[in-house]
Formats: sequence, C-alpha cells, structure tokens
Amino acid sequence: MIHRHLDYPADSEPDELPMAAIADLLERGDLDDWRPLAATIARDPFDHVAERVARVIDSFPMYGTSALWRAYLERRRAAVGGYDLNEPSSLGVLRRNLGITQTELASRLRISQSDLSKLERRVDWRLSTLRRYIAALGGDLRLTAIFRRR
Repeated sequence: MIHRHLDYPADSEPDELPMAAIADLLERGDLDDWRPLAATIARDPFDHVAERVARVIDSFPMYGTSALWRAYLERRRAAVGGYDLNEPSSLGVLRRNLGITQTELASRLRISQSDLSKLERRVDWRLSTLRRYIAALGGDLRLTAIFRRR
C-alpha cells in the first residue's frame, strides 16, 4: 500500500500508519482500504487511531469523506455509551440523541439558549458544570480512568 511518498505493506495495521498515510487513505482510499480502519474504530472509538482520524478530518476537510467519517465516529462512540468531550459537538449530539432541544435543556439549567449553545461548543469543562449538564439531561456523571499497557 503506497501512501503519497510513504510505502507500507498492504497488511499494515491502522495504528502503525502515520498521520500522512491516514490522510491519504481517507482521501484516496476505497471501501476495501477503509475496512481495517473502520474495524479498529469499531473496537474502540476513543483510542488513538480514532483520535487521529478525527484530527485528520478536522484539519483537512475532504468533500464527502470528512462528513462520512465524522458521522461514523459519532455513531460508534454513541453506541458504546460514550462521548468524547474533546469534540465540541459531542454534548450537542448527546442531547439530540436523547430528544431534548437546546431551549428545553436551557430552561432546565436556568440559562439562556444562546449560553447553552456556547456551553456545548466548549472543549474544556469544569466537572461541576458537566455534572449539572448531565443531570439536566437525566443522567449521572461517572468519571472513569482507563490505563492501557503500552
């Protein structure tokens, strides 16, 4: 498999590919090329491969491909019950998936709809604010630390 000026064996694992190869794969690859990447993300939509894909599609928007991969990442993350708070849209996605409007949630939080919109675009949260937001959605916030062996 040749990615731009980089040459990798066809059976290279997605976590072995540098950012340039992932960008090229997303831009020029076909469904067969994407299959290993999609499988890796399906196994763990919050691991470093998924994060690298998110960075590529955010940094180098590609017609059609970026929206497709963003939607796939969000669906996989939602399917495992998690949302990545480093993604500015993730709380809005969570709220919409629960069928709650910004106006309704803003009322529950006793803030304006425009303040809620700003809040949902944040990437740096105080735990107390996040706890209130999640409680207003009807949930309980649980913080889990996961350590992976390298």
